Amino acid sequence: MVTFRLLISILLLASLCAALPPLKRTGWTIQWIDCASHVPQPLKNTSLPATLPSTLHCGRLNVPMDYLQPMSENNTITLGFSMYRPQNSQGLINFNPGGPGQEAASYGWRFALNLTDASWFAGLEAFDILAMDVRGTYSSNPLNCSLGNWTLSSSLPASESEFKALQTAVGMYAQSCIDLSTPNGIVSHVGTSETVQDWESLRQALGYEKLHHYGISYGTFGGATYANKYPENVGRFALDAVFAPGLRNLEMIQNQFRAINRLLIRADVYCLNDSTCPFHSQGKGSVVQAFKTVLDRASSNRSPNPTADDVRNMVAMDYLVGDPDFPELNQALYQAVKGNWTAFNYTALASIYTSAIMSIAPIYCLDYHNDDNTLNGFNKIRQASVMDDPARVEYIFYLALHSVCSGWPYSAASNPPLYVDIPMTLVTSDFDYNTPTESATSEWKQAPNSVLVVRHGDDHGTYNVPGPARSAFIDFLVTGELPRAVNQTFATIYEPRSKRDPVPDPYAVPGERGLTKLQLPPKRSLTLLLPYLIPFVTFFHSLGYLDIDHTLIG
Repeated sequence: MVTFRLLISILLLASLCAALPPLKRTGWTIQWIDCASHVPQPLKNTSLPATLPSTLHCGRLNVPMDYLQPMSENNTITLGFSMYRPQNSQGLINFNPGGPGQEAASYGWRFALNLTDASWFAGLEAFDILAMDVRGTYSSNPLNCSLGNWTLSSSLPASESEFKALQTAVGMYAQSCIDLSTPNGIVSHVGTSETVQDWESLRQALGYEKLHHYGISYGTFGGATYANKYPENVGRFALDAVFAPGLRNLEMIQNQFRAINRLLIRADVYCLNDSTCPFHSQGKGSVVQAFKTVLDRASSNRSPNPTADDVRNMVAMDYLVGDPDFPELNQALYQAVKGNWTAFNYTALASIYTSAIMSIAPIYCLDYHNDDNTLNGFNKIRQASVMDDPARVEYIFYLALHSVCSGWPYSAASNPPLYVDIPMTLVTSDFDYNTPTESATSEWKQAPNSVLVVRHGDDHGTYNVPGPARSAFIDFLVTGELPRAVNQTFATIYEPRSKRDPVPDPYAVPGERGLTKLQLPPKRSLTLLLPYLIPFVTFFHSLGYLDIDHTLIG
């Protein structure tokens, strides 16, 4: 009888232990905090329930600012994060929405409370979802920087004096970050190489043997970096809208010029299939021709206000970024052809564009290796990219960031490929402008045991586009089984070490605009690497870190 009771006790204890969250390991101690007292910045004006769900958890973790040095009063920063934690969790998924530096902690809230963008996690309800603000942003020791009244020109620097003036302005902004941020030295320690160490510290503190990763855009760069550094701890990694390591400056910029030219043709495809498009009756090529006409008129000073560079900047930084707004672009071009140039008023938005670019500079420039930070090197890249830009767009944000990073005091010593043997699922779309599809092909070569999922369509990321491409990477996160090869209208899945077909003719791929999106991001969001950077800019402004006109943000 004693033996039977002992057996029952052991079984009960085992069942209780299985239901408990993993135990933390020694070395890192999480401080669990009251979520209601720490609402993430993007949700401050959201109506929240009086009682928060039991699945929502919020925490803080102290880590070294510099992992090469022991923790001390001057070498400690605090990471902020939220988690969605169901009972009987099937594992830990680290979610990073990219940016770089996009606010992340609110996503645990969004999932737990079924708020906007909760659908991004549909199918992952059985997993713990970790959403950590990366170091230097939001609840994770945010930097303190000041732009003053400086704004970026719509024109890229063309002369030595313009290039030096840009470098000087960037240097002054960087110095403000250095002078105003604490602890001393933090500005040189906000790169992805240290962010992935933060993720590893959290994995250890939470007591998980493996870390799964769901990364979007720049979050894929972090995912690849973690997988290369900690292969023994890698679980299932799904990288959506891949931003690959190992690309040279020229290759990155050429890829993005190809991407924006493809997307301009996709605007024409949209017009051919939309009877309300003002150029619909003019047939194939009418949108591309309208863009050229608008550039020619702006260049000849026949427009009352915008320059040709204003037009280029607005197209690259507004109408075609993120989820491209083809109807808005086509209307803007039509109005300009008719003499109404208000849709290309760069001056009214210069502060927002400047804030958007400069808010990501501390992370991006620290990760970015600039092969040649002189005007001569900059011009060589521009000249070498001419053949990749038949529409004469001439402005892309990778090129703008390249010029900005030439004046940033910290940069990566190199940008080597990061080879990963662990099978991952890589996702791209043919006509993504933010992270061109060529980048995913490059990552696939660095991770040859992975599957490449190609969605045949537009938009930056597949996380909110229902269909076979999204199902493939969500199913992989759930089951760990690599997607099988398929070749369908809206997606092609390539097995490891197979050969990818060339990027299709933009006219040959059906438009996706009839699909119902899962909580579409707002259009024309004035961002760079992700369509949600404006909350990041708003946050910096709210703390006084970016001196910009608040009315332009809303």
